[in-house]
Amino acid sequence: MGSILSHLLSSLLVFFSTVQSQSIIKSLPGFAGDLPFKLETGYIGVGEFDDVQLFYYFIESERSPKDDPMMLWLTRGPGCSSLSNLIYEIGPSNFNCDNSSGNRPSFLLNPYSWTKVANIIFLDQPVEGYHTGDLSSDAETYQFLRKWLMVHPEFLSNPLYITGDSYLRMMIPIIVTEVVNGNEVGHLPPLNIKVMKLDIFRR
Repeated sequence: MGSILSHLLSSLLVFFSTVQSQSIIKSLPGFAGDLPFKLETGYIGVGEFDDVQLFYYFIESERSPKDDPMMLWLTRGPGCSSLSNLIYEIGPSNFNCDNSSGNRPSFLLNPYSWTKVANIIFLDQPVEGYHTGDLSSDAETYQFLRKWLMVHPEFLSNPLYITGDSYLRMMIPIIVTEVVNGNEVGHLPPLNIKVMKLDIFRR
């Protein structure tokens, strides 16, 4: 009993020491009025000493956040921001190229956004690029998910899907394996992983 309690307390201490910073973005330059969707941005510290700061955009489902699936979107890489997928592909707003001028783009709503039916985390990862045989970024992504869900416990029961495009098709199976193995050994919190989807957009 003592060893179980000790393990539980140690696990909780890891999450309570999370370095985090979040902001709710209610408006954007180039978009008229308040955003009609909930946009959160922030950092989650991962690594042994939270020395790796992973930046994310989170957009709640526009339909039913508490019921719709959670999706972690990882972009092609290395060194490519997930903002490109948010703006150019599956996010709720796109650049309005016809009405943009100078250094200030304007935005229009995307009627085909995946956030119509899903809660999506767009994660900028890894921080320093990929290295052959280096699995640290995959472990950091798994740690990010656990810490993010501890901060957002209302999404713990939502089905979780991990997906991305291009180069990430090589990394997603490893991340999913981290999640499955973590669930099996009792890492907290347990993640409601369902499926992975690979190479949706070919480049």
